[in-house]
Amino acid sequence: MYQPQQIPYVQPSIIQSAQQNYLHHAALADHYERQRMINASNSIEYYRYAELQYFHKSRAFFFKGQFSAIDGQ
Repeated sequence: MYQPQQIPYVQPSIIQSAQQNYLHHAALADHYERQRMINASNSIEYYRYAELQYFHKSRAFFFKGQFSAIDGQ
């Protein structure tokens, strides 16, 4: 006898938390991109802000993947 798989219940707070983390890191990535452009003439500051931008952009993609996967069930 066929029994369909049950999709586990995901609490809305988990989705909301992932969305908030995504927005937080996306905003910081945008901020550090602007700071990087402002400091284009200072190579030390430019690369420091580029590193921070990369970190927050990667975290934003991580959290976007989490709530997209959960939301798409």
